[in-house]
Amino acid sequence: MPTVTMTLEEYEALRSLISSERESEGASLADREMMQKPKRRKKSKYQKELGKQLKTLKKKHPRTKITSLMKRAHRATRKALKL
Repeated sequence: MPTVTMTLEEYEALRSLISSERESEGASLADREMMQKPKRRKKSKYQKELGKQLKTLKKKHPRTKITSLMKRAHRATRKALKL
């Protein structure tokens, strides 16, 4: 394999040429597309109601453990959606 020797200026010129070529190919656009947030899933009717119930329970009982509040919110949600 032949050896290639270049000066520092030649090396820097080659690096800048490669980086400018990458940008012209749209590499920067591809990077921006990768950075977009993924689409969020649609909230179900149940999930919306559960959020409302949990919010009201949390307001009434701020010091209660979240696990017991979740159970109560779940029961209230099922009751609310049944009607």
